[in-house]
Amino acid sequence: MTKIISVLIFITDGVEDIETISSVDILNRSNINTTLVSTNNRREIKCAHGSKIISNIFINNLKNININNQSAVILPGGLKASEHFQKNKILLKYLKIFKKNNKIIGAICASPSMVICSNNIFPNAKMTGYLGLKYLIPYQQWKKYPVFWDNKYKLLTAQSVKYAIKFNLKLIKILLGEKISLKIEQEL
Repeated sequence: MTKIISVLIFITDGVEDIETISSVDILNRSNINTTLVSTNNRREIKCAHGSKIISNIFINNLKNININNQSAVILPGGLKASEHFQKNKILLKYLKIFKKNNKIIGAICASPSMVICSNNIFPNAKMTGYLGLKYLIPYQQWKKYPVFWDNKYKLLTAQSVKYAIKFNLKLIKILLGEKISLKIEQEL
């Protein structure tokens, strides 16, 4: 029996359009199930640049989902969204649960610095993030690469929307292997 791979993508108003939509699209192309989780408990989310997306579930209902069946979570960026994520106690609780269960946590753009670092979720993990917020990531943790995978801590980060496709292809490579990642890349 083939294992079904599932990824939760946390969303709220102001989330970066391409970082969110490309995650859904590219992961679905590789047969990874994606679930859009609204952290503001609104069904319709207005992205940073006007795109509207519909959530699959509210964060308050995550208790009904078996965390063991999830392989990863993604925090797209967007300044407004990252500010919301940074202070969302329920989201932070789930991030800590995912970390404790050795699940992959992915963060793009402003989310590595504003959510991961500001809440000290990975005090020793290496990461990259939005260059304009680099000062929020401790020097000893900073990596200059556009996309960076810290295998020890299961943390995948990317600098910006420009690298959203590379970020998702890297996640596919981690979850399903290089062959499938290359196949999806060639189809794009």
